[in-house]
Amino acid sequence: MPLGILIAAWSLAKNVSGLTPILTFHDVISNRDESSLWFDCSTSELETQIRWFKVKGAHFVTLKQIYLHLAEGKPLPSKSIAITFADGYEGFYKFGVPILRREKVPVTMFVHTDYVGDQHGHPKMTWPQLKELDREGLVEICSQTRTHPADLRTLSADSLRSEMIGSKQVLEQNLGHAVPFLAYPNGKFDLRVAKSARDSGYLAAFTEQLTPSERSPNLFMISRYVHTRYRQAWRDAGRR
Repeated sequence: MPLGILIAAWSLAKNVSGLTPILTFHDVISNRDESSLWFDCSTSELETQIRWFKVKGAHFVTLKQIYLHLAEGKPLPSKSIAITFADGYEGFYKFGVPILRREKVPVTMFVHTDYVGDQHGHPKMTWPQLKELDREGLVEICSQTRTHPADLRTLSADSLRSEMIGSKQVLEQNLGHAVPFLAYPNGKFDLRVAKSARDSGYLAAFTEQLTPSERSPNLFMISRYVHTRYRQAWRDAGRR
């Protein structure tokens, strides 16, 4: 199939309306100190952002709702926002999940599967922890490739396919159900990477472009904001 026709098949539904931001977080830590990384989010920062959105009247929706909205034009609640996390950090399980449970906020966690359970650096969640969250239903587990390459655009076709299909297969084998979504590591992608995601069986893939999701180019280039830009994300959606 010619690439132009293929990309057209990825297009957002014609009746999509509104402006809906998606945020992406990474690790959750108990307290911020001199060793903290820029993408770390302390428990107090996470609580502050969730409460800020609630005061603004936000409705937290799932990525499945976002997908059905973008792909089929299904409406979302007013002032919708979706939350994602990346990298499968254990800090998310220890410090983030209790807050999300208390606040009843659904999220998607994107995992690079070759490092599940790895304890080097920032420890990663184990398969028992991921399965527990998956069964509970508040956290959807999806793919962020096998090894989190710094830039998918630099990989050969075979390596790219291995990263995407391998991760999807391992997740589905362990969780026992289809895994529909992929996040590009570091948000880096191009048309070849997007085509590989589609060919690997994903329904949609997510970047780190700073626009509301309805302004994304297509279903395999859906935009997200890094969590430190949460106020910008709200403003860009035309909200106060």
